[in-house]
Amino acid sequence: MSTGAPSSAGPAMRDIADRAGVGKATVSLALRDDPRLRVATRRRIQRLAAKMGYRPNATVANLMAQLRATRSAARQAAIALVEIPSPPGGSRAIDDLCHGCRERAAQLGYSLERIRLDAPQASLARQIRGAIFLAPASHLRFPDGSDLLWRRLPSVVAGARPANPGLNFSASDQFAITIDAFQRLWDSGARRIGLVISREADSFAGRRYSAGFWSAQQAFDGWERLTPFTFSGDGEDSFRAWHTHHRPDAILTLHPEIKGWLERMGVQIPALTHLDWHDQLTGWSGMNQNRLLAGAAAVDMLVAQIYGNEIGVPIFQKASLVPGLWIDAAPRRSPRKQTRGLYGVESGAGSAAADGSVVRSVSVGTEPSASRGGSQPA
Repeated sequence: MSTGAPSSAGPAMRDIADRAGVGKATVSLALRDDPRLRVATRRRIQRLAAKMGYRPNATVANLMAQLRATRSAARQAAIALVEIPSPPGGSRAIDDLCHGCRERAAQLGYSLERIRLDAPQASLARQIRGAIFLAPASHLRFPDGSDLLWRRLPSVVAGARPANPGLNFSASDQFAITIDAFQRLWDSGARRIGLVISREADSFAGRRYSAGFWSAQQAFDGWERLTPFTFSGDGEDSFRAWHTHHRPDAILTLHPEIKGWLERMGVQIPALTHLDWHDQLTGWSGMNQNRLLAGAAAVDMLVAQIYGNEIGVPIFQKASLVPGLWIDAAPRRSPRKQTRGLYGVESGAGSAAADGSVVRSVSVGTEPSASRGGSQPA
């Protein structure tokens, strides 16, 4: 039977308790079908409540469910973490996502368990309430046996958009991240901004880097749009030809090795911006993809599905896209001034520092401004 407080039009639990000759706590347990009461007692009170016209208040019921879950989850409930085999270089992304999941789960009273897919039944028996699949790249193949989890438990993906199964997911928004980085270079005075990216890296992100670069180019008039440089394997020789032809004054990239390519060319190194900044990139500016927050967002999505008992592939896939954080190349600098990019992304006080500390609060505007034309944004 449905649980919760009564609606304003029906009787209260106290009324039912008085009529049944029991305490209010007994009525509450019976309406939740709690096994601590005898079946006969539960059914008697449930029939009486239905006869009296009792209707639960959904808002209060949800609040009480969260309070009860918070009290007992630490010792009872767990979330399964399942790692999807990732491309080379994906371990750092997995670590960040996992850390974000773990921090948020602890705040909500859940523990995390990495599980073995060769023993899913044992995993289900260990009070696991839902599953998060860690996927740092798009179009990765789910491991054999994973369907025994996502078909039976609320499940989401953290890190990238899954194609099959189409579970709800949270991920860094590489499209908006590229646009934001482009505008920051433009605001610094760069006018010949190029993109250097391997085909594999762009493909792993669903080509959102190249799409974001193209979109940013359309937002500005009065300058030459540089063709992106894409490569496979060792692209140093072809990069030389591209650089000689286009002469960029700023470059967006995922590949720190291009700094060595430029040094060997003996040319003035343009402004270099890394689209997936981390604290091992000394001397680079760039965008921290904020995977800690993406991991936390996955936990929030999953807990909502647990409360709603939403199991399996949703009819309409939902996404939580997380903006990036700008990191200045200046050592130990922690930008405090709020800035707004083309997509209204704000990074506030203490956005990030060169030591890798990450800001906790990020807001996303509702109206993108990339559609506006003109030579330079306000």
